[in-house]
Amino acid sequence: MTCKSHKKKDFLAKIFAKPNQTVATIILLMAGIAAIARWYIFHIELKYNLILSLISLIVLSSTWFFFRWLYSYFDKIMPYDRGIVRRLVLQILVSLVFVLIVTRVVFLIGSSFIVFQTTIARESTNLAQLAGISSEILLVFLLNLAHFSYYSLQQWRENELRASNLEKEKSQVQFDNLKNQLNPHFLFNSLTSLDSLIHENPALASDFLRQLSRVFRYVLQSKEKGLVNLETELHFIKNYIALLQTRFGDSLKIVFGISKEALDLQIAPVTLQILIENALKHNIANQHTPLIIKIFNEDNCLIIENPIQLKKQVETSNGQGLTNLISLYSFLSDKEVIIEQTEVFRVKIPLI
Repeated sequence: MTCKSHKKKDFLAKIFAKPNQTVATIILLMAGIAAIARWYIFHIELKYNLILSLISLIVLSSTWFFFRWLYSYFDKIMPYDRGIVRRLVLQILVSLVFVLIVTRVVFLIGSSFIVFQTTIARESTNLAQLAGISSEILLVFLLNLAHFSYYSLQQWRENELRASNLEKEKSQVQFDNLKNQLNPHFLFNSLTSLDSLIHENPALASDFLRQLSRVFRYVLQSKEKGLVNLETELHFIKNYIALLQTRFGDSLKIVFGISKEALDLQIAPVTLQILIENALKHNIANQHTPLIIKIFNEDNCLIIENPIQLKKQVETSNGQGLTNLISLYSFLSDKEVIIEQTEVFRVKIPLI
């Protein structure tokens, strides 16, 4: 949907946000226009014009109350989704008959109390009668159009909300899948490292196992959480980095620059793990070309950047990590996840 159509919907939403005030304004406006037309076109005297204006207000108000009842009744027995054309045609016919009847009845009652038959005889020309009937038909069409527009707006709102909720649920499910899998390659490599450490350095193997258990405990504990504070995420990521450095050694360097003020701000769980994993997946990390990943905060954003030193061949990936992260944050924050690629690859995550 274009920006222009969104503005149109927002405009309609404002109009129909207070329907009673809107209708009262329309009724007064129509009665005023009719009074001006009677004075300017038919030159009706002021006192008679006031009487006719009062009759107009009574007709318009009673018509509106009748329409509210009629629409409510039709909503129960003949909703729009069962046939819009049939509903509108029947609705227009019934409301038009009501307007024609109530106009005549009110006019007859009014003229019996106040004598201005001479004026009626003089002004009740074919043109005047045609103008009166035309205004009544126009009133009916306008009321039905307004009601159908209101119905359409409500349907649009519900569909937009439903679509937004479905997208959010989809993004959350995809992100949960990322958290649950925690990269099988990482688990395999960690277990391989643990196997070799058990024989070479049992004490280090024991420490490695504790860190591995902390990593997976965090993933399990954060499974039901939408957000965690940055300090908690940093505790987790430091355990994760310790496991990585058992494998990479000096080939991987992580530099932190997080201010104390940012520690209480929130972030989606395992965001840093996904971004570090993404950097290792696509970039060379060895003794000759160590991979240096910087993690720091700036302007309520967490920034993760690394030099671009791409591998010739990237390990198998579905390429959904960053995509799902961007989608999730679009629901968590008004700010977007920003990806920049110059001399370095930089991702800016909004802190919430």
